Amino acid sequence: MKSTDLGSIHELAPTVNFAARAEAHANTVWGPRKNPDFQLFYILSGEAEALIGGQRYLLAGGDCVIYGSLHPHRLRTLNRTEYISLHFHLRHDSPEPVHPAYALQNCSEEEMLHSADSGFTIEVPGHDRLGLPAFITMPALEPYLLRIVQEYSNEQPGYAVYLRALMTELVTALVRHLLNRQPPSAERIKIEPALAAIGQHPEANWSVTELAGLCGYHAIYFSSLFKKCTGVTPKQYLISERIRKAKYHLLQGEKMERIAERLGYASIHYFSRNFKDETGLTPTEFKQQEHEI
Repeated sequence: MKSTDLGSIHELAPTVNFAARAEAHANTVWGPRKNPDFQLFYILSGEAEALIGGQRYLLAGGDCVIYGSLHPHRLRTLNRTEYISLHFHLRHDSPEPVHPAYALQNCSEEEMLHSADSGFTIEVPGHDRLGLPAFITMPALEPYLLRIVQEYSNEQPGYAVYLRALMTELVTALVRHLLNRQPPSAERIKIEPALAAIGQHPEANWSVTELAGLCGYHAIYFSSLFKKCTGVTPKQYLISERIRKAKYHLLQGEKMERIAERLGYASIHYFSRNFKDETGLTPTEFKQQEHEI
């Protein structure tokens, strides 16, 4: 069954259409119906049942379901339940909320039970394409949702833009959570020795041949496999790892000369050029930015 492709996480421009924290008595039912947008239904306390794509999910505190536009579904509380309901678009030109109530569609029980739950996938650079399941257990999602609810309710100046930022943060947290649960692919396992070597010794002047040898492959095959798995060449990955560590050391107050030496750079000029190519800032500008926030 083909999944719906959501594109790259870098291309998302989410819009929050509705966000509320509420309580419902036992046997409160929503649906069967279809939404004009995505919905995330999160349980704070109590229990609920969700029927989505012919699948039945039981939800308790910390659980949520996510489904897309025009996807037949039904929600029912099993007892007194406190929940958060979030309606959103993942890609929309305007950040201004459009309440979904005006475009909700009723559907039949049969349509709901026989609809196909195709799921969603999202591209995360440097990783395999990530599948987004309908049911997710993630108690750590609660603070993100509460901030969105508060901002949506208060409608302070610029709130629509701020909601877009908060929703982007939520999606990123969700993606990271799912990536951490996902076992590495067979192809990524093949390059793990090289990734570990770069992570442990970013100061080393690794050649492609040396990294390929750690994995037991020819340099040409290794380079192709490495770029397929990470989205960049081994050289660029090494530079990115060095600069990631450089940012940490800069924020710890270390001098540029010491950082450049620590990370294997023969000159501060070359280190600074790599740093600016990677971040858009010189090391000095990056350090100054810390005090301007």
